[in-house]
Amino acid sequence: MKLEQTLYGKRICLRSYEKKDLIFLTDMWFDEENGKYLSDPTKEYVDDVYQKALDTLGESEYGYYFVIELEDTGERIGSACLFPDENKRVYDIGYCIHKSRWNQGYGTEAVVLLCEWIQENGAEKVTAEVAAENAASNRLLRKLGFVIEKTSEFKKHNMDVRFDSYIYGKEL
Repeated sequence: MKLEQTLYGKRICLRSYEKKDLIFLTDMWFDEENGKYLSDPTKEYVDDVYQKALDTLGESEYGYYFVIELEDTGERIGSACLFPDENKRVYDIGYCIHKSRWNQGYGTEAVVLLCEWIQENGAEKVTAEVAAENAASNRLLRKLGFVIEKTSEFKKHNMDVRFDSYIYGKEL
Protein backbone atom coordinates (compact mmCIF):
# COMPACT_ATOMS: atom_id res chain seq x y z
CA MET A 1 0.00 0.00 0.00
CA LYS A 2 1.13 3.54 -0.60
CA LEU A 3 0.03 6.84 0.89
CA GLU A 4 -1.22 9.50 -1.47
CA GLN A 5 0.78 12.16 0.35
CA THR A 6 4.05 12.55 2.22
CA LEU A 7 3.73 13.09 5.98
CA TYR A 8 5.56 16.20 7.21
CA GLY A 9 6.82 16.91 10.71
CA LYS A 10 8.96 19.70 12.11
CA ARG A 11 12.26 18.28 10.87
CA ILE A 12 11.40 15.11 8.98
CA CYS A 13 9.06 13.70 6.42
CA LEU A 14 7.82 10.17 5.86
CA ARG A 15 7.34 9.24 2.24
CA SER A 16 6.32 5.99 0.64
CA TYR A 17 9.10 3.51 -0.05
CA GLU A 18 10.57 3.40 -3.57
CA LYS A 19 12.85 0.73 -5.05
CA LYS A 20 15.77 3.18 -5.02
CA ASP A 21 15.64 3.07 -1.18
CA LEU A 22 16.31 -0.66 -0.83
CA ILE A 23 20.10 -0.49 -0.46
CA PHE A 24 19.88 2.24 2.18
CA LEU A 25 17.25 0.28 4.10
CA THR A 26 18.95 -3.10 3.97
CA ASP A 27 22.31 -1.59 4.94
CA MET A 28 20.57 -0.19 8.02
CA TRP A 29 18.39 -3.21 8.85
CA PHE A 30 21.14 -5.81 8.32
CA ASP A 31 23.73 -3.91 10.35
CA GLU A 32 24.45 -5.86 13.56
CA GLU A 33 24.21 -2.76 15.77
CA ASN A 34 21.54 -0.78 13.92
CA GLY A 35 19.29 -3.78 13.29
CA LYS A 36 20.00 -5.58 16.56
CA TYR A 37 16.41 -5.47 17.84
CA LEU A 38 14.65 -5.91 14.48
CA SER A 39 13.19 -9.16 13.19
CA ASP A 40 15.26 -8.65 10.03
CA PRO A 41 18.26 -10.99 9.72
CA THR A 42 21.83 -10.01 9.15
CA LYS A 43 22.91 -10.15 5.50
CA GLU A 44 24.30 -13.68 5.59
CA TYR A 45 20.93 -15.08 6.73
CA VAL A 46 18.83 -13.59 3.93
CA ASP A 47 17.06 -16.46 2.17
CA ASP A 48 14.88 -16.59 -0.96
CA VAL A 49 11.68 -15.97 1.03
CA TYR A 50 13.08 -12.88 2.68
CA GLN A 51 14.64 -11.63 -0.56
CA LYS A 52 11.28 -11.93 -2.32
CA ALA A 53 9.68 -9.86 0.44
CA LEU A 54 12.36 -7.20 -0.03
CA ASP A 55 11.95 -7.23 -3.81
CA THR A 56 8.20 -6.60 -3.49
CA LEU A 57 8.27 -4.24 -0.50
CA GLY A 58 6.60 -1.38 -2.32
CA GLU A 59 3.80 -3.64 -3.57
CA SER A 60 2.61 -4.88 -0.18
CA GLU A 61 -1.14 -5.31 0.20
CA TYR A 62 -0.76 -5.70 3.97
CA GLY A 63 0.93 -2.51 5.03
CA TYR A 64 2.66 0.75 4.28
CA TYR A 65 6.44 1.15 4.12
CA PHE A 66 8.07 4.55 4.55
CA VAL A 67 11.46 6.15 4.33
CA ILE A 68 12.19 8.84 6.89
CA GLU A 69 14.03 11.83 5.46
CA LEU A 70 15.30 15.11 6.82
CA GLU A 71 12.87 17.66 5.45
CA ASP A 72 15.48 20.31 4.66
CA THR A 73 18.05 18.11 2.87
CA GLY A 74 16.19 14.96 1.82
CA GLU A 75 18.83 12.81 3.56
CA ARG A 76 17.42 9.36 4.38
CA ILE A 77 17.70 8.66 8.11
CA GLY A 78 15.33 5.78 8.80
CA SER A 79 12.29 3.71 7.99
CA ALA A 80 8.80 3.18 9.32
CA CYS A 81 5.84 0.95 8.59
CA LEU A 82 2.13 0.65 9.33
CA PHE A 83 0.03 -2.50 9.29
CA PRO A 84 -3.74 -2.06 9.68
CA ASP A 85 -6.04 -4.76 10.95
CA GLU A 86 -8.81 -5.91 8.61
CA ASN A 87 -11.18 -3.13 9.77
CA LYS A 88 -8.50 -0.41 9.82
CA ARG A 89 -9.33 0.28 13.48
CA VAL A 90 -5.96 -0.84 14.91
CA TYR A 91 -2.59 -0.23 13.29
CA ASP A 92 0.66 -1.88 14.27
CA ILE A 93 3.70 0.32 13.69
CA GLY A 94 7.42 -0.20 13.32
CA TYR A 95 10.33 2.19 12.95
CA CYS A 96 14.10 2.21 12.66
CA ILE A 97 16.40 5.22 12.81
CA HIS A 98 19.91 5.03 11.35
CA LYS A 99 22.44 4.79 14.18
CA SER A 100 24.14 8.00 13.00
CA ARG A 101 20.92 9.80 14.02
CA TRP A 102 20.13 8.04 17.32
CA ASN A 103 19.21 10.13 20.38
CA GLN A 104 18.21 13.18 18.35
CA GLY A 105 14.41 12.86 18.65
CA TYR A 106 13.78 11.58 15.12
CA GLY A 107 12.17 8.34 16.30
CA THR A 108 9.78 10.29 18.50
CA GLU A 109 8.88 12.64 15.67
CA ALA A 110 8.29 9.70 13.31
CA VAL A 111 6.01 7.86 15.75
CA VAL A 112 4.04 11.06 16.40
CA LEU A 113 3.52 11.52 12.64
CA LEU A 114 2.40 7.90 12.26
CA CYS A 115 -0.06 8.20 15.15
CA GLU A 116 -1.49 11.46 13.82
CA TRP A 117 -2.06 9.95 10.37
CA ILE A 118 -3.61 6.81 11.88
CA GLN A 119 -5.98 8.88 14.03
CA GLU A 120 -6.92 11.19 11.13
CA ASN A 121 -7.89 8.09 9.18
CA GLY A 122 -10.36 6.86 11.78
CA ALA A 123 -8.39 4.26 13.69
CA GLU A 124 -8.94 3.76 17.40
CA LYS A 125 -5.64 2.28 18.51
CA VAL A 126 -1.94 1.89 17.70
CA THR A 127 0.23 -1.05 18.75
CA ALA A 128 3.97 -1.69 18.59
CA GLU A 129 6.17 -4.65 19.55
CA VAL A 130 9.55 -3.84 21.09
CA ALA A 131 12.32 -6.08 22.38
CA ALA A 132 12.27 -5.92 26.17
CA GLU A 133 15.99 -5.07 26.26
CA ASN A 134 15.65 -2.22 23.72
CA ALA A 135 15.74 0.55 26.32
CA ALA A 136 15.55 3.44 23.84
CA SER A 137 12.40 2.25 22.06
CA ASN A 138 10.73 1.30 25.34
CA ARG A 139 11.40 4.82 26.67
CA LEU A 140 10.16 6.43 23.44
CA LEU A 141 6.83 4.59 23.45
CA ARG A 142 6.19 5.17 27.17
CA LYS A 143 6.98 8.88 26.71
CA LEU A 144 4.30 9.04 23.99
CA GLY A 145 1.64 7.41 26.17
CA PHE A 146 1.89 3.81 25.02
CA VAL A 147 1.36 1.17 27.71
CA ILE A 148 2.49 -2.44 27.84
CA GLU A 149 -0.50 -4.68 27.15
CA LYS A 150 1.26 -8.04 27.15
CA THR A 151 4.58 -9.79 26.87
CA SER A 152 5.61 -11.86 23.90
CA GLU A 153 8.71 -12.86 21.97
CA PHE A 154 9.98 -12.69 18.42
CA LYS A 155 12.92 -14.06 16.51
CA LYS A 156 15.13 -12.70 13.78
CA HIS A 157 14.17 -14.18 10.41
CA ASN A 158 16.09 -17.37 9.59
CA MET A 159 18.35 -16.95 12.65
CA ASP A 160 18.44 -18.54 16.08
CA VAL A 161 18.15 -15.18 17.83
CA ARG A 162 15.11 -14.56 20.01
CA PHE A 163 13.98 -11.57 22.00
CA ASP A 164 11.49 -11.30 24.82
CA SER A 165 9.23 -8.41 23.87
CA TYR A 166 6.49 -6.08 24.98
CA ILE A 167 3.37 -5.40 22.98
CA TYR A 168 2.49 -1.77 23.56
CA GLY A 169 -0.84 -0.15 22.85
CA LYS A 170 -2.17 3.39 22.73
CA GLU A 171 -5.82 4.37 22.43
CA LEU A 172 -6.35 7.30 20.08
